Amino acid sequence: MKFLHTADLHLGRTLHERSLLEDQRLMLDLLIDELGKDDYAALLIAGDVYDRSIPSPDAVELLGSFLAKVRRRFPDLAVIIGCGNHDSPERLGYGDKLFSSLGIHIISDPEHSFEPIIVEKNGERSAIFVLPFLTPGSLRDAEADKEEGGRPLRSQKELALAAAARLEIARTRAIAEGALSTILVAHLFAAGGRESESERSFLGTAERVDAELFKSFDYVALGHLHRFQKAGKSTYYSGSPLAYSFDEADHQKCLVAVDVRPNTVVEISRIPTRPTRRVTRLSGTFDSFMAVNAYLKEKEDYLEIALTDGQLVENPLALLRTRYPNLLSVRQDTALAAVGALELDGRASVQANRGRNVADDFSEFLSALYGQSDEKKMDLFKKIAAEVDDATT
Repeated sequence: MKFLHTADLHLGRTLHERSLLEDQRLMLDLLIDELGKDDYAALLIAGDVYDRSIPSPDAVELLGSFLAKVRRRFPDLAVIIGCGNHDSPERLGYGDKLFSSLGIHIISDPEHSFEPIIVEKNGERSAIFVLPFLTPGSLRDAEADKEEGGRPLRSQKELALAAAARLEIARTRAIAEGALSTILVAHLFAAGGRESESERSFLGTAERVDAELFKSFDYVALGHLHRFQKAGKSTYYSGSPLAYSFDEADHQKCLVAVDVRPNTVVEISRIPTRPTRRVTRLSGTFDSFMAVNAYLKEKEDYLEIALTDGQLVENPLALLRTRYPNLLSVRQDTALAAVGALELDGRASVQANRGRNVADDFSEFLSALYGQSDEKKMDLFKKIAAEVDDATT
């Protein structure tokens, strides 16, 4: 049985204040095209469907349009969506009962994670479980206090252990009832995973989850980290289908095709996504970027340029945008480091020369500005300084 795994759509996302909505619309159209290229049983979306808990109307319309296209073109395909840490469970889960009757299953409440979605195709039967992002109090420890309904669990460790124990009971029951394979779709930060700038990651390691807790499943489809990577036995992050920060410029973005066969090793293959515009980082001098034939291949990319000039360039973003219309960020780290060094030297000089008069400071200023002091300007300065002294005494 074949599945298509993706995650972290982040509909409504902006990149340095540039809307990516049209890029996302084209990306979703490419996803639909891929669904038509193989005999998939289900589309698995492992959370962070929206970029914000209160999504924009345009982002909501985009998701609705996408789901309508999928249902019209693939009436028998199961669409299974989990809730991520960027999503609002209440908003993403609105109308979930109605959607489930149409084969679109949205799981936003962790307490609903332990009832499988049964997918059948070509005589095979798979049980798919969905674990949304776990927040403090979203699960209860029923054994701790049965009379009062259990105490709320707070830490990720407690929540993950409780979820894993209940999922294993449900997984075993599903196999006993005829499922030939079991799949878990989850949104979490697996211990050892490599993050990037665009994820709102946790601080430290306390909120990371041991993916080995879910190793009994035939395949675990993860969301949260934006880089494709393996996180455990038959456990993978698909990564985001588009780059959402310049830190991801070198990521090979993809969808993940999963072939789960009873009693055999799961086979996965990466399907590269081809964005309308790449996210690209470049470095060089200001003059090199303004040259007539410079960087022709990258002109239409979303660009971040790191200038290597030793001196600060005034208003470089506006100047460079005349040649690179999708330039979103300019960094001048080299020049800023030089300025910082000069400031430190200046402070040291001030400390060393305490007691000098203001005329000496002005003379040094003229030397820094013009390469040498100027006798006429110095005479004028001393005259004005004397008049100021007279006026204030």
